[in-house]
Amino acid sequence: MTRLNKLLMLISSSTLALPLILLVSCTSVNKKTISKPIDDKEFLKLVNSIKSEDDLLKYADIKFKNSLGTYVNKTEILPTQLEKSHIEITFKDIYENQIFSEVVNVIPSRSVGFSAISEAMVYAELKNSKTGKTKSINFKVTGLNKNKTVDAFNQQISNGLEYFNGESGYVSYTQKDQKQRFEFDNKKYITALEHNVNNGKTIDLKTYRNLNTKKEHIDKFDQQANNSNFDTYYNAAIKGFTLPVYDDKGDVKGLQINDNPEVNKGHSAVDSLGRDRFKTNGLARTIPNEVYKTAAIQTYQVTFNWWKDYSEEIEQANEYIELFNSWTDEQVKNYVSTQLRQLELNFKDDTREIDKQLRETSADRTGILENLRKQKTEIEAKYSEDRDKFTKLNKEGLIEWQKKEIKEFEKKKNQTTLRDSESGTMWIMDYITEEGGKTPTKLYFGTNSHVAKAIKDNLVSFSLTRLNSDISVGQTFNLNGFDKNFTKFVFEKNKNETKLSDAVSAIFHATDFIKRDANPLTFLEKGQKDKYKDAGIFADFAVIEIDFAKLLNNSNYKHTIWSESNEISNKYDNDVNKLVSLITNNYAKSKNQVQFESESILNDEKYKTFDRKLDFNPKNDSEVEEYKKLDSLYILGYPIAVEDYYLDKYEDYKQLQNREYDYSLWVNSEYKYYKNLVKKEGTPPSFKEYETEKGNFFSYQIGYRSFIDKPGLTDAFLAAHRVGKKLYTLNENGKPKKYFNYGLEILPRFYAPSGGASGSSVRTKDNKLLAVFHAANNSAKTGLAAAFRSNGYDYNGLFGKYNLGQYDLIYGGGKDQVEGKSYREVMKERYKDKNFKSALFKEGFEEIPENFKFKNKETK
Repeated sequence: MTRLNKLLMLISSSTLALPLILLVSCTSVNKKTISKPIDDKEFLKLVNSIKSEDDLLKYADIKFKNSLGTYVNKTEILPTQLEKSHIEITFKDIYENQIFSEVVNVIPSRSVGFSAISEAMVYAELKNSKTGKTKSINFKVTGLNKNKTVDAFNQQISNGLEYFNGESGYVSYTQKDQKQRFEFDNKKYITALEHNVNNGKTIDLKTYRNLNTKKEHIDKFDQQANNSNFDTYYNAAIKGFTLPVYDDKGDVKGLQINDNPEVNKGHSAVDSLGRDRFKTNGLARTIPNEVYKTAAIQTYQVTFNWWKDYSEEIEQANEYIELFNSWTDEQVKNYVSTQLRQLELNFKDDTREIDKQLRETSADRTGILENLRKQKTEIEAKYSEDRDKFTKLNKEGLIEWQKKEIKEFEKKKNQTTLRDSESGTMWIMDYITEEGGKTPTKLYFGTNSHVAKAIKDNLVSFSLTRLNSDISVGQTFNLNGFDKNFTKFVFEKNKNETKLSDAVSAIFHATDFIKRDANPLTFLEKGQKDKYKDAGIFADFAVIEIDFAKLLNNSNYKHTIWSESNEISNKYDNDVNKLVSLITNNYAKSKNQVQFESESILNDEKYKTFDRKLDFNPKNDSEVEEYKKLDSLYILGYPIAVEDYYLDKYEDYKQLQNREYDYSLWVNSEYKYYKNLVKKEGTPPSFKEYETEKGNFFSYQIGYRSFIDKPGLTDAFLAAHRVGKKLYTLNENGKPKKYFNYGLEILPRFYAPSGGASGSSVRTKDNKLLAVFHAANNSAKTGLAAAFRSNGYDYNGLFGKYNLGQYDLIYGGGKDQVEGKSYREVMKERYKDKNFKSALFKEGFEEIPENFKFKNKETK
């Protein structure tokens, strides 16, 4: 019988998704009561009986969290700010551990007029842990928003000024400098973290982070930190930042990373002031201005499909080996005991079913009876075998089991039965120029490393979807598959031996690009340095080469063209040049081709060109003119549409039915523009031109930010060395290698879309590229974008020998940069005998263009 909790049996399991609840509670597991598994009949009967919140509460507890992960009473929750990750449904009593739940969506209810709303519809998927059977439910949560702060139109009745202690407090805040604003915001943020972690009390750093730093050393750090534009030791520690540890003389002896999952993050009240925070993730399927239009017709939703190679399962098995190695004998004993009890419950449940059928089957049905007895005998034999093996398991046995599992996955690698896929966003970056003005066929696309690593030898197909170039500014679109303005190109290998990876390949991953004497991993404290001796550093950026001359060769590959989910290939001939022009929106002829920013955003003068005025007065002409001069960030990507809350449940019913399998164009702009930018004849525009021509700005979010004088900028190794729970993994020479996030990063305001937006470019108003977006945090309402260029930053010994390095991922030449570790240098080596030139490198790849040469010493 197939069941999810076969995972628990270890001996006969063929997968590695060990249940987290057991791994977490393995030390006290003998005190835990394990409930009897239920069959699908009972499971469906229970699920079908759940029609309301009260029905569910008979069988489960419902808990609510705020954005920092703190459990709160539901009366404190604003419906428009309730997110799926903020609700926990935990089944109890006889259904504990037998039914698991996942909240998949939350939609605030609508009411009439301006009365406050206090309800939301919750959509969840329930799963029978024994059989894997799933069933969806939805129910209305009531009793939210007790303070009546949100009306039926999702507008906050209170204006958000309470964060600043009223209007006068906000005026005072706007008059502060950036460090003073940081101090104000940080105090509130730290208080919230302390409440989340330690019920509002001061957190012991030894217990929380294993930081046994003397007070005198902390005081010394704090005195210097302000001059280096960094937070205090204690505050940085509880945010999860990397910090120095000291020897007895008070000298820095190494850096200590927070070797745990990423610390929960909260949003910025400054970012969302006067707005519905729930909708500050960005703007869906709308083009507000010409800069976004340029980005849109140069950007693609990309999906790679390959035969499953079990690399993730193998990686997971190796992590379990590490886990088992770290356990004490008592932990192993408790864990094995738990699994034996679960094994016995499963056995009794299975045999009980067969015994029931034996009793109810008439004696003349000899064939059926014989088959049932045979099944029972086999189950008994299997149970006896597994129980005996499990009873003898120790730490070495658990580790050996994982090693056997790895061998089994290695055997399955070459099977072609299951597929995996990776979706993301990528954009045209460069192309090799052809003599005589011929259409270029070798193009280069920027994206994330974690997207590009999907390109493998066993690639089966991939697709590129983009907006057509004849769109208009102000348009709002449907999902990709429901809109005629999108065209999708699908490429597949033919049955011959030609690999897709011969025509599409990742030529550059931004890994290990910092010299050893500047690499932060060489400065780790001894224990962590030993643990991560084989790890590296990376920025989540990669360059993909697509050779369309090869790809459009019909003898090796086949291609199809789609619009509105219908094939339209027969509308186009197979001329390679015409097809490349079609696929790229005739990029080679564009007057708005991509450039890169030659100044580092961390430079004071450059940063000021993006620093918005918080008390901007639109009635003051001089302030309006100053606002117009400001640059801003323009970001566009293609997240999966499952979290597109702009879709209307009536008008967009069909799209809602398919949103798990489709994508939404997404930009970092105001939600108020949705379906409000098309000017109606005879009426004035709804918004001022100086508003709509802008992108957006830096986020004031505190949890990711390391530079206290510059909102929206951070040193990734110090503040975000990992995203989520794990370090990044990428194969090097056929073996997986772990990487720490590194480099200068941007925190954008109003851009925290769902998965699929990875690889979105961050541009200026001049279509110059600053960074590539690689991680979104829905709770923080921001994310991380890796900057292409850093002039470096000198911390003046605050972190010992560590400083932020000087590098340029496109052009190279940074004093801290490894030679050969840039796009230019990769191309120089790749085509060293060809004398090629490109759109970005019009004189060839040998020399760095003058305006991209570092004028050392530029480090601040």
